[in-house]
Amino acid sequence: MYGKTAVEWEQLVDATVHVLEERARAGAVVTYTEVNRALVVRTGQRPFDFSQPDDRAAVGRLLGEAVERTLDEVGAMISAITLYQGGNDPGPGFYALAAEKGLLTPKASPAQRLNFWTGQANRVYAHYRFL
Repeated sequence: MYGKTAVEWEQLVDATVHVLEERARAGAVVTYTEVNRALVVRTGQRPFDFSQPDDRAAVGRLLGEAVERTLDEVGAMISAITLYQGGNDPGPGFYALAAEKGLLTPKASPAQRLNFWTGQANRVYAHYRFL
């Protein structure tokens, strides 16, 4: 997947979950760039190049798989704490996945999206606060 072997991809997904969990325990957000750097350190794999559409898509897929792995336990989308560098909310893939999962209406207004996102982030922080 995205030029990775099954083993490499699994390492990336595991590392992504761990990075997000650590940041959630700290009550902090994380940027896509910080996730990328952490994946390099934790897996030894090459960094994703955000100027390349396939690499941007790969990171989005990793975040989506992190959500898949943790949604039932956390009760929220763990990727809610991941923001674009210099941005103030998650990317469009976050909202698309939420709509796909039936958590958010596909044509949500900006206010609905903001309320959904902040609610998800707060639930993520609450879940990891005492772990």
